[in-house]
Amino acid sequence: MSADIDERLDKLFAEARNRRPDTSGLELNFETRLMARIRERRRAGIPWYALVWRMIPAFAVIATTIAVCTISFQPAGSHDLFAAITNSHEEYLASNCLTGE
Repeated sequence: MSADIDERLDKLFAEARNRRPDTSGLELNFETRLMARIRERRRAGIPWYALVWRMIPAFAVIATTIAVCTISFQPAGSHDLFAAITNSHEEYLASNCLTGE
């Protein structure tokens, strides 16, 4: 009985391997359906997150420009600890020390 079942299974598998699927229904008007799908996607518009990704280079240029301008146009700070005292800011320093600000 087992040999008969194995023989039938082997025949079924051999037939399944030899049979070619019928794709004529899928091939019919394939180009027309493909072009219709592309047209529908173009009509839908660009999603907002795609626009954000396209704007990243512009934001990077703006941020770089701001950073370069900030660094290059910032006046050089003095490393002298007594510069405030020598520039007549004694009252300001004294009030800050006394009020704790």
